[in-house]
Amino acid sequence: MAVAFLSAFSAGAAQAQFAGSGGASVTTVQDARSARVGDRVELTGSIKKEVGRAQYLFRDKTGEIRVRIEKEFWRGREVTTKTELKLRGRVQSDVRGRFIDTYYFQIVN
Repeated sequence: MAVAFLSAFSAGAAQAQFAGSGGASVTTVQDARSARVGDRVELTGSIKKEVGRAQYLFRDKTGEIRVRIEKEFWRGREVTTKTELKLRGRVQSDVRGRFIDTYYFQIVN
């Protein structure tokens, strides 16, 4: 019995493979809306308005999605609706729908 279990376990491990460089595969708002909760995203676009505490409406060329950016990530940087940003985060969901929990952003222009 133990031999059969070990054989099955080692066969599964042999089939595992490297799936990518670890970068985000979700790069548009449209893709983020249908991505799984927990998927990593990297979006380029701009913030259009504040919609709550640390919550903003983010827009790229494919649509809009809510993003959460905690105050410690701003580090004194000023951003307007015309400022292009690159956000990195994870897809999350709550009672208001999908949003991106941002852990890094960079001003592009």
